[in-house]
Amino acid sequence: MKVKIFSTNSMPEQDSYTRFVTFENELNQFISTVKVINIKYSTSSAMCHDAQTHANEYRDNFSALVMYEE
Repeated sequence: MKVKIFSTNSMPEQDSYTRFVTFENELNQFISTVKVINIKYSTSSAMCHDAQTHANEYRDNFSALVMYEE
C-alpha cells in the first residue's frame, strides 16, 4: 500500500473556485490510474484581520490522502 497527499495549500494563488476545480481534477486524474483502497478528505479555514489596514483575509484549504496500490 502507498499513500499520496493532495492539498490546495501547496497550489499557486488562484481564486477559490479555480483552485478547487484544479484540486479536484488532479485528484480524479490520479485515482483513475491506480487501485484506490481509501480516500480521507479534510478541510480547514481561517480568518486573518490586520488591525492597521482593517483588511480581512479568508483562507481555506482542502486536502485528500489517497491510499492506493499500483
